[in-house]
Amino acid sequence: MTSPRERAQQSAQLRQQQQSLVRDLLPVLDALDRAEIHWRQVLAKQVAAKPGRRTLPKGLPNLLTQLRRWLGGGKGEQAERERARALASSAGEGISLIRTSLLEVLQAHGLEPFDSVGLPFDPERMRALGQGSGSSAAPPGQVVEEALRGYLWQRSLLREAQVLVAGPWGP
Repeated sequence: MTSPRERAQQSAQLRQQQQSLVRDLLPVLDALDRAEIHWRQVLAKQVAAKPGRRTLPKGLPNLLTQLRRWLGGGKGEQAERERARALASSAGEGISLIRTSLLEVLQAHGLEPFDSVGLPFDPERMRALGQGSGSSAAPPGQVVEEALRGYLWQRSLLREAQVLVAGPWGP
């Protein structure tokens, strides 16, 4: 039978191990955040992209293939663009689902992301990386950009947010 002191020590040790695991998973969550942002940008570029003017290819080895595409492959190029859009969309959705699932699991174990953009700089929860170039209307000391999200774990600071702050002379 364990004493109350031993149980308290075991509980503290378990808490430290859990906190270490959650902290070790934060870079994975950060990578998924960046991947999701990247795929949104890819999709935005694909939607904005317009078919370019076709020009004759310069390379002789691929001349026949390129001529076929140039002369009659407009439908094939459009279908190829549509497949690329569908692939990018599917990949982006997959990344988003994985990120959301990981975040939900971590939140079930006490992880809480906190917002910083648009709020006054809080040195207790944030680290200023420099002066940001957000909105010109941002008052001095307001967070204008978040380089790395901050997290609480079981209501204690696990990782401070890394932010850019509007300066006293404007962003």
